Amino acid sequence: MTVRQIALAFALLMASQVAAAPVRYTPVMDISQQWAGYWNAKNMKALIALYAPEPVFHPTVGPTWEGAAAIRKNFAVLLKDYDPDITLHSVRSETSGTLAYDSGTYDETIARVKGGAPIKARGSYLFLFQKQKRGGWKILEQTWTEREPVKF
Repeated sequence: MTVRQIALAFALLMASQVAAAPVRYTPVMDISQQWAGYWNAKNMKALIALYAPEPVFHPTVGPTWEGAAAIRKNFAVLLKDYDPDITLHSVRSETSGTLAYDSGTYDETIARVKGGAPIKARGSYLFLFQKQKRGGWKILEQTWTEREPVKF
């Protein structure tokens, strides 16, 4: 198992153990909200700065994006054609040593830049964070699910 696989398994295990517990504030919840704000503002520089040096993004559909360059490239393609408006609702968040996670649900309205009916998306998210050597948390892995298929 790789470090990333172990970290993801740890986050999922922690999520299952706190399923009935009320949401407790953790510092990484702020980073999730920053991510949403930067995404909505289409602020690519600030968005990418939230990621660890070797991040992984697991989109709802398609192959995994490995590395900041791949994430930046794919985000740029999406943000060129769409104006997002996402709201994150944290359900579980925990920190343990150098790893932390924030998971919850999201609601997103995605407007087409060239007009047309907006797209509505709802689902779940998971951010896996890693504490950096110089302090602070960065996104190590990120994944999304959808409750219903999004129709473009």
